[in-house]
Amino acid sequence: MENSNKKILLTGGTQGIGETTVHLLAKMGYEVHITYRSSSEKAKKLTEQYSGKVFAYKLDQGDPEAIKKAEFLTKHSWDGIIFNAALGSGTVKDYAKDDDNLGFERDEAMFKVNALGPLWIYKVVKENLLKKESKSKLIFISSVGGGLAAFPYFTLSDGMSKSAVAFLGKQLAAENTHTLIDVFVVCPGATETPMFVSSTLSKMSHEERKKFDLAQSKQRLIQPDEISYWIEKLLREESTVLHGAVIDATMGLASRPGIQTEAGLSH
Repeated sequence: MENSNKKILLTGGTQGIGETTVHLLAKMGYEVHITYRSSSEKAKKLTEQYSGKVFAYKLDQGDPEAIKKAEFLTKHSWDGIIFNAALGSGTVKDYAKDDDNLGFERDEAMFKVNALGPLWIYKVVKENLLKKESKSKLIFISSVGGGLAAFPYFTLSDGMSKSAVAFLGKQLAAENTHTLIDVFVVCPGATETPMFVSSTLSKMSHEERKKFDLAQSKQRLIQPDEISYWIEKLLREESTVLHGAVIDATMGLASRPGIQTEAGLSH
């Protein structure tokens, strides 16, 4: 396969968009190295399913010392890095405590995992990437909330951290206009991932969920494999023309963010 020699690093590869991307890339012949924080069984299953093609490493990217000690980050000169691992307003509750209802610890966790983690990883791998004589593709996964638009009552630190990811991608694109590093930001809209289920969908009754889906742009939620499809396209040689792009992958939600309020998401 033409992709057999391409090594891709994918953070957060055990659920949602990350997991569907692992399946797609492995089937297309890429060698995929994924990180996970707590989903060790899922990581093991993926490595067994794609033996010799998928490799997994435990990493808490909100911990700078863990990143400094992660030798696998500099073991390869990556052909592509997909910065996907992140916390949402639902999943952050499993990561950080909140003893006083002010949420300071969770706010801090949002920034460390979502924004500082990708920055720290980039700093570690940057030297190897610049030494390469072939292209490297850096794909930052942000979100419609923060990356493109603002929504009433959206968790502040969530949107702020996703906005920081989008800025990081744009800044690195500016710094790499004369290198072989191509940089992109993808901002998915309302996607049916475990993160979105935890923060929003799980709170809805069957009828509320049906009404919510119909109120979305195109009257449905985005599926993770739809985002994975475009992530893989960005790993290709021809994607260089999109260097620096902040890609609206929202089916129109960023163009009309008010439909989320109309659908009851903000209450």
